Amino acid sequence: MAPRFAYVTRVTQPHGAAKRVLIAEDDDHMRDVLQELLSGAGYSVIAAEDGLEALDWLSRLSVNLLIVDIVMPGLAGHKLIKRLRQTSQWAEVRILVVSGYADLARYRDLPVDGVQLKPFRVADFLEKVEQLIGPASA
Repeated sequence: MAPRFAYVTRVTQPHGAAKRVLIAEDDDHMRDVLQELLSGAGYSVIAAEDGLEALDWLSRLSVNLLIVDIVMPGLAGHKLIKRLRQTSQWAEVRILVVSGYADLARYRDLPVDGVQLKPFRVADFLEKVEQLIGPASA
């Protein structure tokens, strides 16, 4: 039986030590854009198609930041966030929600460190990431 996830093709590792970011985004285009932006800024990036794949990655390695879409098949973003916050080994991981829903009230009760609405300016997104975890190689 073939493995569920294609790990090798979803990891972008720059040269040298870099902070690690895990993206949980079901939209292929948005996931690729986020991965390209972050790896271009020097971050080590892992991309997951949904919350279940993100949990699988988190069971294998540690990350500095988890970027989560809210609406995903399988394990939706809000359920992933709540599960992480209830698990001691992941309770402190920084979480940034990236979502197309402009109603910020819907995120008020989510235990996250930041929200980035789509569409966004690249500079704003990268600034928010750096505010949460610092520069890629610091």
